[in-house]
Amino acid sequence: MRLADAVNKLAEGNVASFGRLLGYRGGAFVRQMLLGRRAISDKTVRRIESLRGMRGWFSPALAHAQEDAAPAYDYGAGPEVYQLYPVQLRVRTGIAGYTVVPDESDEDAPLSLHRHWLARRGYRPTRLLALRMAAAGMEPALHVGDVFVLDTAETTLRDGQVFAINFYGEVLVRRVQRDGDGWWLVADNLDQARYPRKACAGPDCVPIGRVVFKQGENI
Repeated sequence: MRLADAVNKLAEGNVASFGRLLGYRGGAFVRQMLLGRRAISDKTVRRIESLRGMRGWFSPALAHAQEDAAPAYDYGAGPEVYQLYPVQLRVRTGIAGYTVVPDESDEDAPLSLHRHWLARRGYRPTRLLALRMAAAGMEPALHVGDVFVLDTAETTLRDGQVFAINFYGEVLVRRVQRDGDGWWLVADNLDQARYPRKACAGPDCVPIGRVVFKQGENI
């Protein structure tokens, strides 16, 4: 998450100091943003990007470039258990980026992932998002209400894997399949008349990340 990276870069992880740097009284607002309980406002983005060395900080292209050039992630330096609060994503047609907003329907505890589990799989906590399944298109793999974790570092489509896609301005969770020279978004739900497969091509089909974990109550 770019906000967390900014806190580490400018204030060595001190949320209160970072908040004061932005003109807030302390770190309360920033902490709520980090937990996904408050949307990162345009005003906050502008304040951060106006600081020295932070121009374009929230640009997706810059974020990926810096991630690729970054050294290996030090899992031992972070907490033993990482907590992810479910969020929602707002996307726009043809735009490779998104806005993270709190999931107001969430009344559960945060989803917890142990650092050893993350390290074995090479997942960077700052690139993970927890979302709640809102539709039945992926049943029985993902039921409505299930919480799943998205690795936003993985945007290269992989045959047979489940991805979240910005599809014409809608976040669509589907299994991707290679058919000939093209990619298709396929629902696991057997009702293919209601959930037909869709061609993924051009600027209106933008991968957001791959689903790497789920938490649900349907066995």
